[in-house]
Amino acid sequence: MSDVNERTRVATLGSLKPRLSPLDAHDAFISAYDRLSGLARIARQPAVLAVAVDAHARVVEAVLVESGHSLVIGRHTGCGLRLTSGEVSLRHLVLHAQSDAPGVAPVIRLWDLNTEHPFRTEDGQPNTAVSSQGLLYVSLGGYALLFIPTRGPSEPPWSERAEQAWRALPSRQFIDRRSPAAPRLVRARSLQAEERGDYTNIVRLGPLRLLLGEHEGPEAAWGELRLEGENKRERHRISLECLEQGVLLGRYERCGILLAKLGQISRVHLLLIQVGATLLAIDTASTNGTWRGSTQIETTPLEDSDSLELGDELWLHWSRLHA
Repeated sequence: MSDVNERTRVATLGSLKPRLSPLDAHDAFISAYDRLSGLARIARQPAVLAVAVDAHARVVEAVLVESGHSLVIGRHTGCGLRLTSGEVSLRHLVLHAQSDAPGVAPVIRLWDLNTEHPFRTEDGQPNTAVSSQGLLYVSLGGYALLFIPTRGPSEPPWSERAEQAWRALPSRQFIDRRSPAAPRLVRARSLQAEERGDYTNIVRLGPLRLLLGEHEGPEAAWGELRLEGENKRERHRISLECLEQGVLLGRYERCGILLAKLGQISRVHLLLIQVGATLLAIDTASTNGTWRGSTQIETTPLEDSDSLELGDELWLHWSRLHA
């Protein structure tokens, strides 16, 4: 008898499984506790402990980000924390750790690189940029990401029990700076911490600046950016407000300064962002790098008059216009 079903295809059980949801903050913390406490023990200065946990409660990667440094998160092989999910962009997030004083745990700042796929915080809300004084949980592409500041050697020893350490964490309090009228949301995670009035402030910020015009109004200009290369020559006057939002440079349409048709420039190459009194240039895991002379940089503060080279093709000249 002929096989009338010879062209019939049967789906495997694996293909019928729904995508697993990311672990919540508590389960991710418990799953990653040994790795997190191990990172805390080796920290020799203030730093942020960064860990990615998959939906099966497996630690995918754990990284120590020292104060003054940044971490690029995405699928690209050059990322400092690599996530292989197809829901994650090649260069998706940038984290920066910065202490306000020696021996003080860093403030965490996290930006979405205009991916149109925002990360979600512990309260389930989508975000494009946040800052945090303490533990920060975000979910992205099926992964749970935890970021925890530490003072380094002066940090008290971590508890031997993960559950006890979780209960001792300050409760997280969300503040929305995108709209002055937005309500404050409180997420109480520990009655013990809540009774002490102990809170971590997590502040929601606006997204990175989208396409930047060739000039901003002269009354708003705080600095001037000149781009010079064989196939590119342009000037941008930029306000302080714009820099505090952050500006991306690269070949991709989501960049504030578009550098199309430059082969040495990555689709998302460099982030310029004002953090406090400092203008930072953060290389976003670019293929051909960002250079100060013969030194390849990852994160560097820009002086009032400064120059960087992107790839081997474009010079970036920055000038502060006002004291």
